[in-house]
Amino acid sequence: MKIINGLHPQEFQMPVVLAVGFFDGVHRGHQAVLKDALKLAKEVKADPAVLTFYPHPMTVLAPDIPVPLLLSQEEKEKIIEDMGFHYMIVVRPSVDFLRKTADHFLADLGGIYHLKGIVTGENFTFGKGAAGNGFLLKKYFKNTSVQVHLISLKEEDGRIISSTGIRETILAGHMKKAAQLLGRNYVIRGDIIHGFKRGMQLTGFPTANLRPERGRIIPKDGVYATRARIRGHSYPAVTNVGRNPTFGNENRSIETFIISFDENIYDAPFELEWIDRIRDEIKFDSVDLLKEQIKKDIETAKKLLR
Repeated sequence: MKIINGLHPQEFQMPVVLAVGFFDGVHRGHQAVLKDALKLAKEVKADPAVLTFYPHPMTVLAPDIPVPLLLSQEEKEKIIEDMGFHYMIVVRPSVDFLRKTADHFLADLGGIYHLKGIVTGENFTFGKGAAGNGFLLKKYFKNTSVQVHLISLKEEDGRIISSTGIRETILAGHMKKAAQLLGRNYVIRGDIIHGFKRGMQLTGFPTANLRPERGRIIPKDGVYATRARIRGHSYPAVTNVGRNPTFGNENRSIETFIISFDENIYDAPFELEWIDRIRDEIKFDSVDLLKEQIKKDIETAKKLLR
């Protein structure tokens, strides 16, 4: 998949259909938009492309308010490429871009050579003050060869599937629910760093300490059944998120015990797939009580990971 930075109409020498959106998480609602764009592109014999934005516009509008994301830009690109898209246009939402009127944004889209279709969610807005919407988009292209598809929002249990809702679900520790909404298990990538080495020295359960990619959503403090992805293999694991109250850590950490695993992974790419929550963090009166609970957590994780 070719990555194009910014809107450059001359990039497309063949007919193109655009799926438009931020697509954080590429959840089931997003997938409906993307699949419709692929279908339309096939029907009109065009290249399927995605028009997206990075970083999140709120980092420009309210830079002091963090916006943790469900996917890194690289992960988003990989998922969308695997779906079958040929191009991804990445627009950086600068202050100047966000000041553009809805009409200006429409003119930018209309200037794309060989544009044959636009697919987006029915709640998509654009332009300064979010003045533009799906109705305006359809009106602008009404008497042209550009087809505009507005995809209805997807619901689960009576609630609209949204990136915001999924972030809240993960922050609450409901990983199985998050997986239902995403259409796959939530995954965090990062580096393995040196910790306090208590795992091996005190408990006999060595842990991999994950430093996640910056700006990612971290589940609620507690113990989880997870899978560790290392060098192309997946291993059952137990992960603790929090401050280890038995030892009174000041900083939050993500520590994973990989079941039946004994390899050096400090230089290996590491991904953590979150399956289900086991329990809250607990402060134990002794290391021995902690060790007994870890054994129980491992057995619980094995059952959840079958």
